[in-house]
Amino acid sequence: ILTNDILLFSFQNEINEVPFFDVQLPYELALKIFQYLGKAELGRCAQVSRTWKILAEDEVLWYRLCQQEGYLLDTSISDHSCWKLALKNCRAREHMLKTNWKNRVGAVSQLRYEPGRVLCDVHCCDGVVMAGYSSGEVRLWDTRTWDYTAPVLAAVAVPAGAGAPPHVSFVRINSSLAVAAYEDGTVSVWSLLLGQEPIHHFQHNQRVQALALAPGGAAVATASGFQVKVESPDDKGFWQTPGTFEIQKLVNFLNLVPDVPGSPVAVAAAEDIVYLLKAEDPGKVLHSVYGQPVTCLDVAAHETAFGIKTFGWLLNEPNQILLYNLETNQCVTKVGNSIGAFSCVNLQSSPPNMLVAGNKDRRVRVFDLRCAQPVCSLYGHQLGVSAVQMDEWKIVSGGEEGLVCVWDQRMATKLWEMHSRHPVRHVWFNSHSLITANIPEEKNPRGSSITEDDPSLHRKYRGVIYSYEFSVDQLAVDSVLPICRSSYDEVTGYNYNIGLAVPYDSI
Repeated sequence: ILTNDILLFSFQNEINEVPFFDVQLPYELALKIFQYLGKAELGRCAQVSRTWKILAEDEVLWYRLCQQEGYLLDTSISDHSCWKLALKNCRAREHMLKTNWKNRVGAVSQLRYEPGRVLCDVHCCDGVVMAGYSSGEVRLWDTRTWDYTAPVLAAVAVPAGAGAPPHVSFVRINSSLAVAAYEDGTVSVWSLLLGQEPIHHFQHNQRVQALALAPGGAAVATASGFQVKVESPDDKGFWQTPGTFEIQKLVNFLNLVPDVPGSPVAVAAAEDIVYLLKAEDPGKVLHSVYGQPVTCLDVAAHETAFGIKTFGWLLNEPNQILLYNLETNQCVTKVGNSIGAFSCVNLQSSPPNMLVAGNKDRRVRVFDLRCAQPVCSLYGHQLGVSAVQMDEWKIVSGGEEGLVCVWDQRMATKLWEMHSRHPVRHVWFNSHSLITANIPEEKNPRGSSITEDDPSLHRKYRGVIYSYEFSVDQLAVDSVLPICRSSYDEVTGYNYNIGLAVPYDSI
């Protein structure tokens, strides 16, 4: 076999011209023609002759196919010796992950913080989870490592005699920064690269009502009272305030526009007014209809989507989601005709020209923005939908009743569900993992401790973060002792990873 490979390699080096029917083409020109073929066509061409086989298996062609299908985008052509095999392995892994998602095969862990305080807010980025607690502590977990190791971020020192530290109101994280806002108006910023001590700290006179962190940058936006403040570091790393905006009403939702060159741009929703806030402008009103409050908001690179609550059946006006272009400041389209108010919307993480939204009528709706029509409407929650995210084939939704549902978008069916005590406030997933957070509404439950002096809370009051990992096939089954494993491997109905022996098995 080794001799044949050497002969084939030497023959490949000797090829200068490739026969195309009755003409001879240079190898580079033949390669140009073959680059327009897909995988199946290249496989058929490889069966024509030895010359065509060498040409159809050229590394340049298979590297290009691998990049076109979205695999190994950060690699160069010299990183793999056989790109045909690399593409095959990527497709096999994708199929395995899709099967595991559908059958709920994998491992699930609880990211629990033991000191026994109530979970206040959760956010995650690329598998790194950030959580804030009623004790004022902020914790990180890195779910990409086997033991989830990550530090507790140090807060700003509280003066002696100042009493108990304030609760954490909001947390946000991206690839380089972590930000937390506290009940007393304090905002702390940490660098994920420099350590556990805050690199920046500022104070509001009132409680922070909304917090935003740029997904790919270092800008932080906060809303307190009738003021929105944007903070970002300069080229030397010194933090400054490029913009402070006075708003007529209290801000309910705040987002920073991703991938904006120069000064950061924020979108704020204050009751029934939506503002576009740029450093060089005093604050432009993007949308305003009196008596129609904004119920949810999300921002992408060039567009923003928000739900509005209309007067309803009184004036025969259904609740809708409006899509605005941030460059023209014009409404592009309106989607949704629902009696219930839209409670959450996800535009940034959705596929191109798609949008997913949750409603208080307990339905999850997917819209095609090109035709302003719903692609599917999914019903499975017992209370309103509180968090949603979708990709090309699946949807994950969380409800006020604590139910997490995974849906197949094409079939419009529920694949599986998980339930916990508190409302689902955060949902995030990628190709191989899922993070969900059940956050209690009550941060100081009465009668939760054994005695009034006991600072710890019963576990059921604290809230919980779940981390699902689908990248290891049959991980949950392998954790069962061999003597207790079932020999019955046929999957029927829901698969709840129960690998124990049952009466009809032969043990």
